Amino acid sequence: MVKILAISDVHGEENENLYTYLNNNEIDLVLILGDITDFGPLDFVETFINKVADCGVDVIAIPGNCDPNGICNAINDVAFCLHNNIIAYGDAILFGFGGSNPTPFDTPGEMDDDKIYRQVYDLLANYDYVYNSDVPKVKILATHAPPFNTDADRVENGEHVGSPGILKSIHEFEPQINLCGHIHEAKSLSKIGKITDVANPGMLKNNGAVLIDVQDGSNYDISIISLEE
Repeated sequence: MVKILAISDVHGEENENLYTYLNNNEIDLVLILGDITDFGPLDFVETFINKVADCGVDVIAIPGNCDPNGICNAINDVAFCLHNNIIAYGDAILFGFGGSNPTPFDTPGEMDDDKIYRQVYDLLANYDYVYNSDVPKVKILATHAPPFNTDADRVENGEHVGSPGILKSIHEFEPQINLCGHIHEAKSLSKIGKITDVANPGMLKNNGAVLIDVQDGSNYDISIISLEE
């Protein structure tokens, strides 16, 4: 059994409620879903991740579109960068892909959606190729960008701005969970098809987080929580 707390869109602002929550609850892993910084500085990555780790948890992170060049090295200096990586954690298997599809703001971590699709597809396909069905794992896809046309990618005017490539990969491989961020106002927990839970915790300063309790390789609970509780 492992408990995972997912947060996103820190943007260089610490939230003391996060540290209080971690010190008062049994959490094994904090998963940061990108935009740790607000276009830098990279020094904040070490400061923030070390303070999270000091609460007695493991830390894994992916970059966001607002993180500068060098972000993966900065994460790897103090934790594990999951971008374009796969890692087993207890009864879960984590897949990660950071950055986002193009935005109107020309941010550093944007890329063509076709590239996002190909790389996320390859991540999920490579695991399926070596998958041992005798050892079930809850598959968690961590992306900064949300999948297109979901509750997680709806901006304030109602428009959907997420990644069609991520959505397509989810339809093709059906991971049990997709954790995402990027769209601050789209805090939500919804479903793609009958299998995949999609959760966006919103911006850290607004106290949103996603709590995942993985009981075994087939069973889990997922919820949006407030760090103020």
